[in-house]
Amino acid sequence: MTRVLVVEDHEVVRDALAGLLRSTPDIEVAGVASSIREAIPLLARATPDVVLADLSLGDGNGTELVRALRRARLKGRVVIITGFSDQFAVAEALAAGVAGYVLKSQTAEEMIDAIRAVAVGRQYIAPVVEARLTGRLVWGEDRGDRDEGQGIERLSRREIEIFRLVVSGCSSKEVARRLCISVKTVETHRTNMNRKLAVRTTADLVRFAVAHGITVAPRALAGDGPEARPQGEGSADPVLVPVDLAGGTAPSA
Repeated sequence: MTRVLVVEDHEVVRDALAGLLRSTPDIEVAGVASSIREAIPLLARATPDVVLADLSLGDGNGTELVRALRRARLKGRVVIITGFSDQFAVAEALAAGVAGYVLKSQTAEEMIDAIRAVAVGRQYIAPVVEARLTGRLVWGEDRGDRDEGQGIERLSRREIEIFRLVVSGCSSKEVARRLCISVKTVETHRTNMNRKLAVRTTADLVRFAVAHGITVAPRALAGDGPEARPQGEGSADPVLVPVDLAGGTAPSA
């Protein structure tokens, strides 16, 4: 029997996921949580084999649960379920150590297969996401332009984290607070990141993100980027808008 903890901040989705899992004979719902804050104490109390978590939660990123499990030396593994299929979201999650990456557009059966695979020690990546990672969709036959992605694959794990935060509307100060590093270190990473991506300003970075179907914040699209609108320490997390390669919007996470 595989014990699963469900972490999802939308009540309807959370209840639907829990109900589906409860109806699956070899899966037991170990608990449900609406936030990282609620989930962390449940990790030790419920001892789940798998944590099924939304990527974008109200109080942070679902990948933070990987670190929480490691800190507590627990065996549970994390499966992310999200609407975000862009390369940076996937790369960030895999770099953080998630064992599974499922898209909300997939079937219930595929999600359950992912949980089962992860529970026995394997990794699961949504087929469309795996195709992009191996280049078949992004710079393979379907796009026919390898130069468009030049630079992305050169970013380090930390640079990917900073990239995601910057285009989601965070100032360097906020990035430093979230990652527990100094503002000077953030600026150093941003300089290296800009050099690798051949951009100069935050606005350039946002345009690069949009061009590559990477999630950005509405205010970053509207102006000169997040640094033009520094956030206070108590400000709410930005609302993310996924932008697809064709210029439309993708399903939210």
